[in-house]
Amino acid sequence: MAKGTETEKKFKWKLKPSLWNKLGFGFIGVSMFFLIGFVENKHANRTVLKTAVKIDFEDDNYFVDETDVLRTLTMNSADQIVGKKYRDIDLKSLELRLESIKFVEDAQISADHKGTLMVEIRQSKPIARIVTQNSPHAYIGSNATALATSDKFTSRVLIIDGPFTSRLMKENYLLTDSVGSKYFELIQFIDQNAYWKKMIAQMTLLSNGDIVLLPQIGDYEIKFGKPEDIELKFKKIDMFYHEILPTKGWDAYQSVNVAFKNQIVCE
Repeated sequence: MAKGTETEKKFKWKLKPSLWNKLGFGFIGVSMFFLIGFVENKHANRTVLKTAVKIDFEDDNYFVDETDVLRTLTMNSADQIVGKKYRDIDLKSLELRLESIKFVEDAQISADHKGTLMVEIRQSKPIARIVTQNSPHAYIGSNATALATSDKFTSRVLIIDGPFTSRLMKENYLLTDSVGSKYFELIQFIDQNAYWKKMIAQMTLLSNGDIVLLPQIGDYEIKFGKPEDIELKFKKIDMFYHEILPTKGWDAYQSVNVAFKNQIVCE
C-alpha cells in the first residue's frame, strides 16, 4: 500500500511541470492577443500627418508625377487625406483610385507609425507607339494593353503604322486573339532585345497583315511577312547585316526579304 502511494506521488509530481507549462503558454497567448489588439487600436487612432509619394521612373518614363498622384488621391482636394485617422481610411479604395490614372499599372499604399501615408507607384511601360491618320495615337504597354498618349512626355519606342494597326487597337486583341498575340510576340521580341531595339525604328503593317520593318540606319526596308518564325527571320536579318552589307555596302539594296523559308532576297 505504501509502495503504491509512493508511485502515485511520483506520478503526480511528473504532471505538475506539464500543467504549469500549459498555463504559462496560455497566459502568454492571452497577453499577446491583448498586446496586438492594443497596438492595432493605437495604430488605427493615429492621424495622417503627411503623404510620401514614390514613383518608379524605370526606362526613363515620366508620364506620371507627384502632382498627378496627390490630385487623384484627394480627388482634387475634395477628399483630404492629411488629418484623417488611419481607421477612417480604406487603403484598398485609395489604391484603386490611383490605378485609375491611365499610366499607373500598380499602386501600393501603407501607413507607418509616424503618421506618414506612403504611396508607391509603378508606371505602365510603353513598348511601342501606334501612329494612325484617322484616330488618336496610342501606346502599347508591356502588358499588351492600349495606353493613351500623354501631353507631358513622349516615350522613345518602336513606331507602328499602316492600315492593319487599327486591329491592334481593339480591346484584348493582342492578348486573346490568336493572330493578335503573334504581333505582340514580335513587338516584345524587339523590345526585349537590346540590339534589335536599337536597330529597328519602325514597323509598318500592310492591309493584308504583312510586316515591313524600317531600320534606324540605311535607306532600305525589311520585308518580314507575317509574324511567324520570328527568331529564324531575325537570324537572317542578322546575316544580312554582318555578311552581306559589309561586302556590298549599306546603299546597295532598297529592300531585303526574309519572309521566305531558307532564303534571303535582296533587291
